[in-house]
This record gives sequence, structure tokens and C-alpha cells, in this order.
Amino acid sequence: MRSDFSYCPSCGGKVIRNRLTLKNIWEDLKFQVFDLDNTLLKTFKHLFTKPEVVVESYISGARKKYMNPVSFFAIAITLSGVLFFVLRDIYELDITKSSFSNADSPNMDFVFDYQAILSYLNVPIYAVLTWLLFLDKNKLNYTEHLVTNAYTTGQASFVQVALGLILFSIFDLQFETFNWFFLLGSIIYQFYVFKRIHKTGIASTILRAFAYFFMMLIVFIGIGILVVLIGFISGNLSLEDFRPK
Repeated sequence: MRSDFSYCPSCGGKVIRNRLTLKNIWEDLKFQVFDLDNTLLKTFKHLFTKPEVVVESYISGARKKYMNPVSFFAIAITLSGVLFFVLRDIYELDITKSSFSNADSPNMDFVFDYQAILSYLNVPIYAVLTWLLFLDKNKLNYTEHLVTNAYTTGQASFVQVALGLILFSIFDLQFETFNWFFLLGSIIYQFYVFKRIHKTGIASTILRAFAYFFMMLIVFIGIGILVVLIGFISGNLSLEDFRPK
């Protein structure tokens, strides 16, 4: 069997025969991650400037130009985990402190240990909501809404990481305030993307966004109940934590 190919006959990729060295690894890393023309940065850029092209390219089967939604989302969620680690352990920020609760509230800090799992569980829920809200357009099926929401949620997470690292290093902010503004911005961005995809009018898009916001409040209540259950199951919470002190 031949093994002297310059390019792989199966995938078309260039065959690299150099010995593995730190220099080679660094050169590959620079190309894959830091090169200005790599798919990660191109996907991030075009999700702002022409998000409908990114989504429709993947859906239509042209999947080499942009990073696939699963990888894009996974990288973003991993970086979000880094952000929460920095906020909690380096900036020593109490990210569970709420203006609606007192100092005797149960410590819910453990929630961020499950942040990645919750993020993966949220995307299918987001997809159900957007699928229902744009059902009349009959353009994207549920799976395609799943792809779109993976892209939009990943994009929002990248922005959250960048803003969080900068703003919390400069200003004395409460995470709750930052989170609510970020949520609002995420919904605005999300429906900007769906407006571009479905070509809906401004009024129609705003009405759907408001409906989504109220549906999300119901979802958050459900997630809150789930988080408390996880707390009891994992031993991070007990009935004693909820008794008046």
C-alpha cells in the first residue's frame, strides 16, 4: 500500500512528515487558533456581520468555511468556565449575591460547578422556544433552530467572557447587574440573527423577542427548581439552609 502521498487521498489534508517538536506544535496552534483567517475568528466575525450566511452555510451542507456549531459552542462554554473561575477565585467576587436576597440566603455558589452542563441543557430549550415563535415562517425545522441557537449562544458566551474579564477588572460591579444587561443584550442579538434569517420586519421581530423574554422567565423558574434539586442531591444544600436565621 502506498504511503508517499503529499495529501491524504481520503480527506485531502496535507501530510506532515516532520518530527513532532514544540516548534511544530506552536506553528500548528498559531495557524489553527491565532491566524486571522482561521475558521474560529471568521465564524465569530461573520456571526455579527452576516449571521444568516454562517447558519445557512452549515444547514445547506457547506461546512468547511465556518466552524461547526458544536465545536464553536464547546469552545465558548469552556472559556465561560474560565471566566467564572477568574471571577470567583482571582477577583474573589460573590457571583451568587442577589439584591433580592439577604445575607442569610443559602450559598448557591456550587451552581457554577455545573455551569457547563446547564449550558448544554439550555440550548435545546432555547431551540424549542425560537422554533415555536417562528413556526409561521416554516423555514427552519427544530434541528436547524438547534444549530442556530448553538451559534448564537456560543457567540454571546464569547462576548460575555471578553466583557467580563475587562469590566470586572476595572469596575466594582455586581455580577447580578452585569448578568441582566448581558441577558438583554443576548436576546437582542439572538433576534437580530433570526430577523436576518427569516427576513421579518422590525415590529414582528420585537414582538417575538418580548414573547421569548417572558417564556424565558418561566424557563428560569424551572431551571431554578432544577438547581435546587441538584443542590439537595449533591449535598450542597439541605433544609437547614432554608430555615430563617
